[in-house]
Amino acid sequence: MGKFTAFCGAIGIVALIAGCATQLKNTVWIPDLPEGQDSSPAWFEISETNTVHGNSGVNRFTTMAVTDPDKGTLSFLPGASTLMTGPNLDYETQFKAMLQAVRSYSIQQKKLTLYDTDGKTLATFKVGSSEIKTKK
Repeated sequence: MGKFTAFCGAIGIVALIAGCATQLKNTVWIPDLPEGQDSSPAWFEISETNTVHGNSGVNRFTTMAVTDPDKGTLSFLPGASTLMTGPNLDYETQFKAMLQAVRSYSIQQKKLTLYDTDGKTLATFKVGSSEIKTKK
């Protein structure tokens, strides 16, 4: 069984390198809301160059991410946002504050968990469809 375990471990490493695992970058992340809760238009995506684009509930935003995947650290720099009004402004205020508090992350089973400086969970996200990026 030792050889089988080693073989499976090697397959897992190859799969990770081949991109089968969910990656922080180039993935659209949407809030993982409790069952039955209204969906939010909020989302974000971090590019290979650490540029972040997203929607915080009403407004679109852009910023930069500072990340070290080896250490699991992540933070978002102050950025630019549109200034529209809408029904989700309270949610948007909370969403933006949460992003500013992020200091680390983990990804498990296509779920992104964001943590503050003390390691407290701030929010969880799931993989979303890239179609959300074109919704108004």
